[in-house]
Amino acid sequence: MPNAVEEKKTAVEPGRAFRLWVGMLLPPVAWLVQLQSLWLTSELGCHTSDFLWNHVVSVSALTISAIGGLIAYFEYRRWAPAGENASGDPRSRRRFMAMIGVLTGALFTTIIFAQWLPTLLGVPCEK
Repeated sequence: MPNAVEEKKTAVEPGRAFRLWVGMLLPPVAWLVQLQSLWLTSELGCHTSDFLWNHVVSVSALTISAIGGLIAYFEYRRWAPAGENASGDPRSRRRFMAMIGVLTGALFTTIIFAQWLPTLLGVPCEK
């Protein structure tokens, strides 16, 4: 009887798959909401000289984006290779999706902070 190597299938439970998607999509969604909210609240802030809502929106978006990046990072750590470098298997696809989440988390957290800088420096109304 030939030695058959039994391939062990690693199934993703629904919660894990959801976390992969959340880690990948939460940072850009946080940025989109922050961008639109800052656009709306900056005009009000320029008329009243009160930029409290800009700070609240930016801190909230930074927090949400960082949480998305951390979720992706923890998923990447879970699916990180243990010495093997196989391509095309489900494990490497999950690892790739988690890495995309980590990178988008870092990118959009930086973008959110950069869009908050004019409010921090006190010049959001200068044209």
